[in-house]
Amino acid sequence: MRSALPLLALMALCACSHAPLTKRYQPPPQTMFTNAPELAADTEPVARFWQRFDDDKLSSLVERALLANTDVRIAAASLAESRAIGRFADADLWPTVNLAAGAARVRAKDSNGVPKTDNAFSVGLDVLWEVDVFGRLSDARRAAQAGVLAGEAGHRAAQLSIAAEVARNYFNLRGLQEQLRVALASLETQRAALQLVEAREGVGRGTALDSERARSLVNSTAASVPAIESALARTRYRLAVLCGLAPTGLDAELQDTRPLPGIKPIDIGGIGTPENLLRRRPDVQVAEAQLAAAAANAGVARSAWFPTITLGGSLGQNAARAGDIGDGASYAYNLGAQLAWNLLDFGRIRARIAASDARLDAAAAQYERAVLAALEETEGAFITYTRAQQQAALLYDAVAASEKASVIARERFAVGSTDFLVVLDAERELLSARDRLAQAQTNAAGSLVTVYKALAGGWGSP
Repeated sequence: MRSALPLLALMALCACSHAPLTKRYQPPPQTMFTNAPELAADTEPVARFWQRFDDDKLSSLVERALLANTDVRIAAASLAESRAIGRFADADLWPTVNLAAGAARVRAKDSNGVPKTDNAFSVGLDVLWEVDVFGRLSDARRAAQAGVLAGEAGHRAAQLSIAAEVARNYFNLRGLQEQLRVALASLETQRAALQLVEAREGVGRGTALDSERARSLVNSTAASVPAIESALARTRYRLAVLCGLAPTGLDAELQDTRPLPGIKPIDIGGIGTPENLLRRRPDVQVAEAQLAAAAANAGVARSAWFPTITLGGSLGQNAARAGDIGDGASYAYNLGAQLAWNLLDFGRIRARIAASDARLDAAAAQYERAVLAALEETEGAFITYTRAQQQAALLYDAVAASEKASVIARERFAVGSTDFLVVLDAERELLSARDRLAQAQTNAAGSLVTVYKALAGGWGSP
């Protein structure tokens, strides 16, 4: 038995794997993104993208969310669980050693058939070791290791998603503040115009129709204010919850009005290549690790076709008196091996293998879906970003033209060369253009955040 131990140890170290080979989906080779901005470089994207906006409040909110957000904490807890499972799988490859001690009163017949009561004391070590000849434990360990990789990538994915969500909502907040400022400024101007028209009507130089039209415009503009204020409150609540606070936890901090952070056109920096993107994206890393885990679990299922070999033994002392423990004559040991082989299971093993193969096929399809979704999201983010920049630039020119038209309409109305309807139309168009510009600038900022999220900048492989 002693001479067989080295051989069994060698067999355990050389345990083979029965995991099936998997073929990962490979998209068609592509050296660059179709919709990438012209001035973007193919270097790796920046890390901590939110710092590029040079907004201390935004950076503070993102940092707090990365620490306190519930989704990030859930992902961190899942990662801790997967690491613990990995350590458990590592430990399964080694023997189990138990310390046992006992004391008993035993009544039995002696060699002469006379009943006799004696004391029995024992102390010793029990050892049990499954020799991983056919790779069951090794495949289970590989599956656990893949689970750790999936947990790490999932944690990064949660961080990236929360950082982007905070930045997007922050830009929405600043955009809504700009819309509210535009609405209140327009409302003030329109109320002054209403007073002027009413004064003109009072001295016989205006009509009731002009007064009612002016009043209608004032009321319409005033009606937009509550909706904007409601959206502002909801955005503050969302940011607070993202930072792990109660919904009203950031109300006082975010009451002050700030402009949108400066966003330069095509200020993306490096975007990398599609191939590097797929290695960098945490959701693709999760899918890849899950595919590896499914393959390893399929190997575990296949190892059930083979026997399990277990070595065991005990070393200790047995004595009739506690004081005799430690006496050389009380030493006892036993060593042995056990082989168990399932010869008849009525299809249970085949069913488990079929189930594991189906899970492997699903994991392969999920990996393919993750790859295609990553490419789709990135191309879509690029096209949305470039078009949002173009829209914001055109609306900026439209606001400038509307402002000039409003000034001209007021001057002509003042000298009586046009009626008040022209002034009202110019005011409506100016308010609409300013509001659309604020929304376009917000969308442009949000689309840039979406680009950074799609590129997964700074969240590379572990």
